[in-house]
Amino acid sequence: MKNTIKNATRHLLCKAYEAFAKDKKSVSVVSLPGNVWEFENYVIQNNHFASVIGNGYDLDMTLAEINSNLYHYHARPKFNFISQNVNSAYVLSQNNVSYHNEYLNKSHVENAKSNNIFGWFDFCGNPTSQDLDLLKTAKDKNVTFVFTFNTAWRIDSNVCDTLRTLATYTNKTLSIESYLSHIAREHKLKLIWFFEYVSNRSPMVTICYSNDENVIADKSLNLIKVNTEKKNHLTKRDIVTKKTIQRAVIYKRDLSAVYTDVKAGVDKQAIRTKHNVTNGTIAAVKAWITMGK
Repeated sequence: MKNTIKNATRHLLCKAYEAFAKDKKSVSVVSLPGNVWEFENYVIQNNHFASVIGNGYDLDMTLAEINSNLYHYHARPKFNFISQNVNSAYVLSQNNVSYHNEYLNKSHVENAKSNNIFGWFDFCGNPTSQDLDLLKTAKDKNVTFVFTFNTAWRIDSNVCDTLRTLATYTNKTLSIESYLSHIAREHKLKLIWFFEYVSNRSPMVTICYSNDENVIADKSLNLIKVNTEKKNHLTKRDIVTKKTIQRAVIYKRDLSAVYTDVKAGVDKQAIRTKHNVTNGTIAAVKAWITMGK
């Protein structure tokens, strides 16, 4: 993938997984592979390498994809005439990998076989309550959870209400950290990294929490880089429906031709027909002329 910053983020993610899997007897991975599958390939290779050098661990990986077209593109059988994505085909050929045409949710985490769970929740969309509350599934488990969210929120009717309130005091990025850190403290999770970046022209934030001693001990994973001074525009919501109120777009029309005809004394009905304007527009032009404009 040519997105440099996203590639760097995946590199950091793989480093975190390597630290997390160290000295484990079993690991469960929950992820959103999208269309790249780089991290998922790394997980399989790490597991195979560990087995080769005598440090093998049991691995199960649960992958979710809500986009049906993308899901079927990767899940189609090998004999299909359309060539397969090599990266996804390799991952899905493993017996310990399951792929679901579903929205990633807490059931995918709760059904993990191991108590050691590494989750990459690469949503990249608006932070909803359902997505944010995945952090609560860390209760009584050894985890490393990584979240990715959009911080533009142009259409934000699905954004968590609490988050919007927090954003009025700080900004959208900091509100996400505040919300998640409140949950993290309850489950004794530590903030590992928290930074902003731009992907495909969209402002994003990635944030990682963990209670795994190996991940916490690896200081090379620690990265905090956030603009605390910036303020964000929040769209207005309907009090009853909670839906985003779209601002009307005002188009200024060139009325110079109407002005010319009105000043020339052309019949009002003829002006209406010729220029497709209302009586109110004609009246406004006449007032404009009267004022000597």
